[in-house]
Amino acid sequence: MAAAATSAVTAAVAETAAVTNIDFGLLEAGPDNATEVLLFLHGWAGSKELWRHILTLMPPRCRVIALDLPGTGGTPLPKDMQTIPQMAQWVAGVCRRLGLDNVTLIGHSLGGNLAAETCLLFPDLVRRLVLADAALDPASLPVRARWPLCRPFGLAALVALRVSMAPMALWGRWVPAEAQVGLWHGQARRCYWHVRANPSDRILRVQLQALSDNPMLAVRLQELSLPILILHGEHDPLVPVAQAHRLAQTLSHARLVTFPHGHHSPMDDDPLGFARAIADFCAAGAEQED
Repeated sequence: MAAAATSAVTAAVAETAAVTNIDFGLLEAGPDNATEVLLFLHGWAGSKELWRHILTLMPPRCRVIALDLPGTGGTPLPKDMQTIPQMAQWVAGVCRRLGLDNVTLIGHSLGGNLAAETCLLFPDLVRRLVLADAALDPASLPVRARWPLCRPFGLAALVALRVSMAPMALWGRWVPAEAQVGLWHGQARRCYWHVRANPSDRILRVQLQALSDNPMLAVRLQELSLPILILHGEHDPLVPVAQAHRLAQTLSHARLVTFPHGHHSPMDDDPLGFARAIADFCAAGAEQED
């Protein structure tokens, strides 16, 4: 199954330019007429490549799509895009252009905030929500997770981050995109994608402010009646797993799955378990809908 899906992903990347007037980057696999559509959103300083291996592990009956968010990789940042509601409108617009509705929306880190905002603004578009190590309320995170927002450092902090990533990015260049990897190879590959897909520190700053300035509090998530899956690495150094447990207790209709060896990107630490959790969540939801 994985080999077939990998071929589908590779073919879809090659065929992206054939989409009429496309101005965003995406990876795609699965049949166009699939009844199960999964849309993956990366977090800050990520890219669609974050999800490449996971796309190959999803059931072949599903249509799976990973996007480059505005300002990343193949997606330019519109001059007037400054807020997360505007980004959510962009996500909805991409769905309309691709003919998508009733999607399962998966967001990682601050991409989880964007996924949740999209659900709140466009409830008819989303069938289910998956939050993977979602930041939600950035003000509640440890200082180490918030330092790029600190005004005294600003863009200088982002430049320092890029410089510190350079050696790891060189290593990550040689890590196969579809390979199942552990923590260090996964971090190296992520650093390479960060440097390659995020060339502008100014744009990264705009992205981070847009994703952080509109905290996703649990009380807002309570407005959602759709099924919610919370995925979280138990050793996440940026978004403590305790936040995921508190969210699961607040949202009675949410399901929590943690990864004992997972960090901030459990899709790298345990890709098979991560993909299985999403597939099981979608299958259970489909049975309940029937």
